[in-house]
Amino acid sequence: LSLTPKIQNTTTVRTFPAPVTLGLEFRGVSFTYPGASQPTLRNISFQVQPGESIALVGANGAGKTTLLKLLTRLYDPDEGSIAVDRIPLQAFDLAELRRNIGVLFQDFSRYNLSVRDNIGFGNLPELDNQPLLETATANAGATDIVTRLDRGYQTILGKMFAGGADLSGGQWQKIALARAFMSPAPILILDEPSAALDAIAEAELFQRFHHLAKGKMTFFVSHRFSTVRVADRIVVLDKSQVAEIGTHAELMAREGLYARMFHLQARSYQDNDTNGDRKNIET
Repeated sequence: LSLTPKIQNTTTVRTFPAPVTLGLEFRGVSFTYPGASQPTLRNISFQVQPGESIALVGANGAGKTTLLKLLTRLYDPDEGSIAVDRIPLQAFDLAELRRNIGVLFQDFSRYNLSVRDNIGFGNLPELDNQPLLETATANAGATDIVTRLDRGYQTILGKMFAGGADLSGGQWQKIALARAFMSPAPILILDEPSAALDAIAEAELFQRFHHLAKGKMTFFVSHRFSTVRVADRIVVLDKSQVAEIGTHAELMAREGLYARMFHLQARSYQDNDTNGDRKNIET
């Protein structure tokens, strides 16, 4: 408890731009985790326009989640800068910066509190705004989950307290997604938001996401290329660096790393379907 956070406010604080008009830029960003011998990110540079959706693609350990954690200033780059409307992130008040970024990471929090709290923590000043709460719940596809609970939004989640409702991984993920949708932030981050969802639920989620993200800068990570292809642009990370940037069509036409990964995944789905059909025939 006596530890001092390494990420601190600067003495000169700038107001976060509202609206964002010039976009966001990663310029020469490099980062190495303490104790690691090799950088997780090396010389990352790209720009994001206001309202643009960006998918981050790459193998496990390529640096996708780390890049997003730098954007929220959970860490600061060792080299380079990240700027919004040409203002470095370090110039913003930390609390204000994070109010302007809605986040759902893979390791999202599961609070042993009420459904209302679990969702409303995404926008604390609006915690008692029932219409907003219900809209965020619907946008995340979580309405059925809440309505089936004995006490609705007042139901305590988790098994820490007597009478608490234990949710499945997919249900918890939808509650966490509703929390992200509570935020009016102009920047939205979704890191593997559909990892615990089935294929149908994932398709429904990203249809809603594409609609809700209009006007926001959005970053999302997914290993499913059927999801990735809806992004305005795709950033492909490989060996700690940006390997390719472009739309799905552009990257497929280049026949580079992205196209190879896409075809490999498509082939694996086809093989699974073929094996499934063969098993049905044999049965």
